[in-house]
Amino acid sequence: MKRKSVPNKTRALLQKEVGSRCPFCGNGDVDHFHPHHIDGDPGNDDFLNLILLCPLCHSKITKGDISEDIVRLTKNRLQNKTEEFVSMSAKVINFHSKIQNAVVGDHNKVTIIKQTKKSKYPEGCIGFDIARANYIGYLIDRYHKYKEYEVGKEGMNYAIFPSDLKSKFRIGRTRTIYHVPISRFEELALYIQYRINGTVLAKVNKGKGRNRNYELFEEYVTENT
Repeated sequence: MKRKSVPNKTRALLQKEVGSRCPFCGNGDVDHFHPHHIDGDPGNDDFLNLILLCPLCHSKITKGDISEDIVRLTKNRLQNKTEEFVSMSAKVINFHSKIQNAVVGDHNKVTIIKQTKKSKYPEGCIGFDIARANYIGYLIDRYHKYKEYEVGKEGMNYAIFPSDLKSKFRIGRTRTIYHVPISRFEELALYIQYRINGTVLAKVNKGKGRNRNYELFEEYVTENT
């Protein structure tokens, strides 16, 4: 299918979603970013199928250095963090008392937006629990950052570690690590922490007197809520 340009409005929303930074390397030269079609179909401009990337990381995805699984995981984490991309329902409440300037209304009618969000993961999976899903994503990112210290960004293959996790936890090829049952969340988190602790940078940090190279789940939740 012939590639077409992503609408400017969609691109603006994608830029807002990533915070004007490449979600993989942190590059901020957003004027040169590329919208990437996650499923490989250039005609599918559904917002959930698009992610904005720097040219280098886009090239890595095309070459397979960054797997589709990692891209989908990253998109899911961005979705979980961005309130603008949730489904919303509105409720109208009428006030009969005097409304002060601090309250904005239309003839004493105030529209309150109630936000809800449906997970694409079945109940009982880690992906169904936003806090736990984000923490697993955080640990995977942490591991990749520590491996970059050993091999450099150019030498990184971001598909290897998630594939190892899926193999260890017996997750099918078409599924992501977020499909791991929530009952195994602690086991998964401990294993990723173990892998982080085994990196060269973690050992360097330990030699400097630093005890941990990542936040624990409770700390992460407190820090990010």
